[in-house]
Amino acid sequence: MEMLGSSLLRTTTPLLRSSSSSLFPGDRPSDLLFSHASFPSRQRIGLARRVVRSPVAAVVLTERCVRTEVEEKPVSFKVQAAVTVRRRKQEDLKESIANQVDAFLDKMGKNVVMELVSTEIDPKTRKPKTSNRAALRGWFEKKNTKAEKVVYTAEFKVDSSFGEPGAITVLNRHQSEFFLESIVVEGFACGPVHFACNSWVQPTSVHPNNRVFFGNKPYLPLHTPAGLRELRQQELKALKGDGNGERKLTDRIYDYDTYNDLGNPDKGIEFARPTLGGEKMPFPRRLRTGRAPTATDSHAESRVEDPLPMYVPRDERFEEGKQEMLKAGALKAVLHNLVPLLVAFLSPQSHDFKAFHELDNLFKEGLRLKRSLQDQLFHKIPFVTKIEESSEGLLRYDTPDIITKDKFAWLRDDEFARQTLAGINPVNIERLQVFPPVSRLDPSVYGPPESAITEEHITSHLNGMSVQQALEEKKLFILDFHDVYLPFIDRINAQDGRKAYGTRTVFFLTELGTLKPIAIELSLPPVRPGDARTKRVLTPPTDATGNWLWQLAKAHVCSNDAGVHQLVNHWLRTHASVEPFTLAAHRQLSAMHPIFKLLKPHMRYTLEVNALARQILINGGGVIESGFTPGPVCMEISAAAYRDHWRFDQEALPADLIRRGMAVEDKTQPHGLRLVIEDYPYANDGLLLWSAIQSWVETYVAAYYSDDEAVQSDSELQSWYSEAVNVGHADKRHAPWWPRLSSPAELSSVLTTLIWLSSAQHASLNFGQYPLGGYIPNRPPMMRRLVPMEGDPEYEHFRADPVKFFLSALPSLTQATTFMTVIDTLSTHSVDEEYLGERPDPYTWTGDGEMVEAFHEFAAEVRRAETEIARRNADPARRNRCGAGVLPYELMAPSSGPGITCRGVPNSVSI
Repeated sequence: MEMLGSSLLRTTTPLLRSSSSSLFPGDRPSDLLFSHASFPSRQRIGLARRVVRSPVAAVVLTERCVRTEVEEKPVSFKVQAAVTVRRRKQEDLKESIANQVDAFLDKMGKNVVMELVSTEIDPKTRKPKTSNRAALRGWFEKKNTKAEKVVYTAEFKVDSSFGEPGAITVLNRHQSEFFLESIVVEGFACGPVHFACNSWVQPTSVHPNNRVFFGNKPYLPLHTPAGLRELRQQELKALKGDGNGERKLTDRIYDYDTYNDLGNPDKGIEFARPTLGGEKMPFPRRLRTGRAPTATDSHAESRVEDPLPMYVPRDERFEEGKQEMLKAGALKAVLHNLVPLLVAFLSPQSHDFKAFHELDNLFKEGLRLKRSLQDQLFHKIPFVTKIEESSEGLLRYDTPDIITKDKFAWLRDDEFARQTLAGINPVNIERLQVFPPVSRLDPSVYGPPESAITEEHITSHLNGMSVQQALEEKKLFILDFHDVYLPFIDRINAQDGRKAYGTRTVFFLTELGTLKPIAIELSLPPVRPGDARTKRVLTPPTDATGNWLWQLAKAHVCSNDAGVHQLVNHWLRTHASVEPFTLAAHRQLSAMHPIFKLLKPHMRYTLEVNALARQILINGGGVIESGFTPGPVCMEISAAAYRDHWRFDQEALPADLIRRGMAVEDKTQPHGLRLVIEDYPYANDGLLLWSAIQSWVETYVAAYYSDDEAVQSDSELQSWYSEAVNVGHADKRHAPWWPRLSSPAELSSVLTTLIWLSSAQHASLNFGQYPLGGYIPNRPPMMRRLVPMEGDPEYEHFRADPVKFFLSALPSLTQATTFMTVIDTLSTHSVDEEYLGERPDPYTWTGDGEMVEAFHEFAAEVRRAETEIARRNADPARRNRCGAGVLPYELMAPSSGPGITCRGVPNSVSI
């Protein structure tokens, strides 16, 4: 050391460290216990490597000297941490007082304490190397800071043998929780170390143990540095819990349970609902809350009613932006529903819409729904008058997009057909491959399986083709809700004010590439098993009476479609089926795991959204039962669809299109598919986003899994998939169609499907609900009358005033406004929405620079898709999305502003 001099050692150490592995295979670079603080930057290290050219002998001698000297006297140095804490934008008095108390307690020593954990093991203690425990600085001094994000500091002392920090522990000795957004530690030779925390840290009075946060560098389980292995396992164990007890709102525990909390038998038998999940009624699993059973049914879990919060892990709860959006929606709901409820209560004759202009008034006048009634009664109710004066804008409904360009488009057959390809439920249309259509239901119970639609019904609508020729040329398509509804029709129609059929609708593909409906079949179950079913076929009308019967038949098809859309395609196939994969990811994949980092933005808010749905939407007597024709059997229809039809391997977009006969494999086409209907907006745009997601996922997976063995040997990955299938989808765990997870290609396929379902598929089924369904006649969620037949007592009433009869078959005033209010909120983007191709921390979400660059390329591909979608919407040759009075199809356009926009693809099931 005296001969070489410390300055020479400082200059040559980078070279020495990089040379050691080749010169001495048994020596790791970390064996050079030299102070990283002596290097001011990465640039200097690089410069040293380029300039210094020492002889090998000198390098060896120098390295040995350094190791001997430093082992005897390690050098201590300090590193700094910048700690970002996010504060609430709005605090109530209680929270303000608590924050002031915490600030003063912090001054007296009850502070936030942190400790760095190295990636290396101390050879003496055989435990991870750690820094000193450092207190967070500045909490008291910044107690009155009004900024949303406040940056505090901490100073750690480490010695030259510390290595690289891989984790940091946080102990909150305050009285209140705080939201820790991120930590950046600077002063190490490796450069800044980022810890993306985004988590609520509970006080020690609630959770006495340290919280652990890992750096942003990804590690597969087998590659986990020795210093982090035990912490990795401990953190996963804490997130799993022990499966016992009721969960507290402050917990961070992820576990499974059946849907045994939808009913409330303690309120009466009419509020009891069957458990979804299990042998009797298969269904995916949901987040366990551990509440006590009800008093009258030990198998049913007691409910938490709105507005009390449902349990979800603390970090899964909505952030303030989402909460503000929901509060605004709740206010609109109160104001929108108040007047219709008063009208219905004070004037029973106003229960139904009498004319279409009364529907229009909801969007024009709002509160002044019935001027004469208001003048007579409302002035006697000061509360209502005050609301009218102060909140007039809130009392009007937004005009749905579907009637902004053509108020009467919904009456036309071409628009009825167009919405099967570019509407809110474009995933049920199928190519008709067998004629007549055939049921799969048990004929001994439901009668002969063949449809009543015959060649005579449709031949005149086939442009000169025979039925066989139309089938062969792929010109016939069908919406088939027969088997979904028929087993439940008797129970539905036994309810007061609810009427349904099992419907089939046949469409013909015209030379213009548009569809036209050519037959509607309305089926009722046989009165007794073995009897013939009541089947009625209607075709496009040629007279006035036939026109109104046809409109009623189309309304029943739309009601069937609305129910299947909400209960099967939307709730089951996105919300419910994805939740087990989210639970398993938190339980089995470490935050350090590269696949967890990939999936994280696609799991945001999903657990709380689903918990709220169990509380107010899909529960017994909730919004779905109240607003849709099936009523109390709604969720049984969802469960039956899961039992009979749901398959994960067919949830990928290409597989789904092929299954429905809407596409055929064609390797010459851009996406490997040729669409049977070229202008199918949902499929056209969906394939753009599917391909972007697929390419991104394949690139990401290839970076970490070079071969099949890498996938198969990843214990966390295999545990994640196994648990999602065998526990989360336990009722389907033995199905032979589950994809294997034994190669990078299979892993990419599974991940692409999950990201597709959480983002683009959910967006396409959700954010058009109010713009396309807010005008009730276009898409009635409920029907209250069957289509009359000659000889029926009400047939003459229908013929005397078909408009009044048609409107009386739709939801009532209060039913319609309640439904409109709910789908208004469900169609709204919050200000904190994160869209496909976006991340809140685009440069630091991972420490893998190559994957950061790959993500930016993915984001660029998403933007290119958006540009292409805009171009398509301006192409007059695409008649299903461009034309006089035709709405553009933007539900797959990735970006959006806040509010109801009928566009935007969030990363996750976020509403």
